[in-house]
Amino acid sequence: MKTNVCTLALLSTFSVYGVAQTLEAPKPQFYGEIQAQAAWHDYADYTTDIARAEVGLKGTVKAEAIAAHYTLELEYSESLTDASKDNDIIVREANIALVNKTYGGAFIGTGTTGTWKDLYSKVDIFDSNNMERHSDNLLFGGKRYGSNQLAVMTPKMNGFQFKAAMITPKEYNDNDADIIGLRALYSRNNFSFVVNHSFTAKEMNNAKEDAQRTVAATSYQWDQWYVGAVAEFDYDVPFGRRNVYALSTRYTLDDTKFSLGYQRADWFGHQENESLWIANVNHALNDHFAIYGEAAFYGDSDKTKATTPQLKAKGNNYNLGLIVSF
Repeated sequence: MKTNVCTLALLSTFSVYGVAQTLEAPKPQFYGEIQAQAAWHDYADYTTDIARAEVGLKGTVKAEAIAAHYTLELEYSESLTDASKDNDIIVREANIALVNKTYGGAFIGTGTTGTWKDLYSKVDIFDSNNMERHSDNLLFGGKRYGSNQLAVMTPKMNGFQFKAAMITPKEYNDNDADIIGLRALYSRNNFSFVVNHSFTAKEMNNAKEDAQRTVAATSYQWDQWYVGAVAEFDYDVPFGRRNVYALSTRYTLDDTKFSLGYQRADWFGHQENESLWIANVNHALNDHFAIYGEAAFYGDSDKTKATTPQLKAKGNNYNLGLIVSF
């Protein structure tokens, strides 16, 4: 992991509050989840696989005014179409979040990005077609996971909060800050609205110029109904300029959830526009066992054009699965 002046200053600032304080270190929580499914896909043979298996530890250590929330998680996954990623076990989460109610907080490590937690998660609510490593077949350009993350955040003030993040996944490209993101959040009762703007250095993708992306997201919960929306605006990016719009909704009836989503990518240039419909029914048999059925339909499902693993993942598919958690 890269070490720079910002990181050292941040750690020094928070360490001041922890000097000579009595530490509280309760035992961590052990957790895990396994998702198995049968899948029929336009661009692949029928498969029965483990889409995702994760196991981890998480907990909190307190020192007076500072709470350190830590997570360490391993993941096993079988890729939807790219066999080279099958049977890989990775450290998916290894991070520490420092929180002070007065001064805000900081996040250091590898794992789920803040853009997914605060923005993409509002529409990424499906079991099979999502931003996980197994499929990663939604229309967005953003990713769910990132390595070498450093983020700072203000405390919440009248529903508002502000965050800044730096991600440096490539350690030897002569650039310290590969991705920089600035974010403003507002939440009140069952409503939330978030805007994020990011800058990606040209060294990250061997591009001719730096790239930029703006993402806006909102969500609302009303009794059993949930609705979330995301708009992603990509410009000056290596793969081309485009706008992506997504809407997801969910209705919960007792132990059954009915979810429906629509996404559309409008390209500027010679590339064809894309669209995606996803429908899902998930029924919880108890707190630790759920079954589901899911179908996804792409507007242009043409096998002859699926020349890469990323494009092969974007084909019509039907899935039946179960999820066991502990």
